[in-house]
Amino acid sequence: MLHRSIRILAVAVVFFAALAATTTNAAEAGGEYTLSKQYGSVFFKVLYQQTLMMVGRFDDYSGTLSLDPANLANAKLTASVNMTSLNMADKDVSETLVSSSSWFDTTVFSSATFTSTSVTVTGENTADFQGDLKFMGITKPWTLHVSFFGGTDGELGGSSVGILGTGTINRLDFGLDEYQNMAANDVEIEVNVKFNRN
Repeated sequence: MLHRSIRILAVAVVFFAALAATTTNAAEAGGEYTLSKQYGSVFFKVLYQQTLMMVGRFDDYSGTLSLDPANLANAKLTASVNMTSLNMADKDVSETLVSSSSWFDTTVFSSATFTSTSVTVTGENTADFQGDLKFMGITKPWTLHVSFFGGTDGELGGSSVGILGTGTINRLDFGLDEYQNMAANDVEIEVNVKFNRN
């Protein structure tokens, strides 16, 4: 009888320990995240002289993510890119883009920012973040198409979350209207970054 009681007690302890762990994991799912630049990348691509896609990479950026895995529509995203951190294969080209008043003019407009205002869920782990993009001192509505990837915990809402974000801007909308014979107006944006839970 004593041995049976001990076995029952042991089963009960294991059960409640498992229940507590499940509750803790559920409580920890999602939350507030901060962007980590580890392994990340922020690119733009634009068709140059109808011959190739000219690619630029920004090396200094930051962001925050508020994530509810059970309801992606509640997610919020902010991002900021230091425009002076442009890196390209041809240093002369990147320096021209950064400093020229015909292009990014970073002495006046040092950063570009995006703040989401709403989210449209497009799939199990995909969503469109609609919000305000401020670039070259001009704010326009913009949409970032996002795919979420589970992080170290192997599921969305773990201790880290990865995203692939894509979108397109028309540079004319932001006053970049010179050299249209050289560079296309539509510029593709690609963001590959990881967020760590605070």
